[in-house]
Amino acid sequence: MEKSFFWGVTLTAAIPEQKWEGMTVENTGESTVTSHTLSVRQVVLGADAQEGEANVVELEVLGYNDKKHNIPICVTKAGPSHVTNVDILVEDQVATFRLASGSGPVHLSGTHQTETNIIGDDDDFGEECEDEDDDDLDEIQDSPPKKKAKK
Repeated sequence: MEKSFFWGVTLTAAIPEQKWEGMTVENTGESTVTSHTLSVRQVVLGADAQEGEANVVELEVLGYNDKKHNIPICVTKAGPSHVTNVDILVEDQVATFRLASGSGPVHLSGTHQTETNIIGDDDDFGEECEDEDDDDLDEIQDSPPKKKAKK
């Protein structure tokens, strides 16, 4: 079962760091596994941001082979546009959003999606699909060859 939720955080000089804890959770009592995905879509610089100050938002995550990455995902200054569209996807891990430079406020928003599966259901589903595929293959092999149309 999939669910989507609005997600948002605000980074300021007083609170320059926010964690998103999206680790996969196994509930043995209910025999379920819930995975988490965060999709950050928008960064908005607050109207009271200091003029001319660069605000740098950085994302800290673990990559392949648990290598730590600290990557800037947005740099914004007060000006005609306070909105920056981004496309950041974080799956099944802890992510830290940090105001690396500037005093903000910087608002990040997007969607937190969860997917809950019953443990063991995936195996049953895979077997059903394989059986259906085998049936389709049998039908194709059993059908008579098509005749060529006369011109």
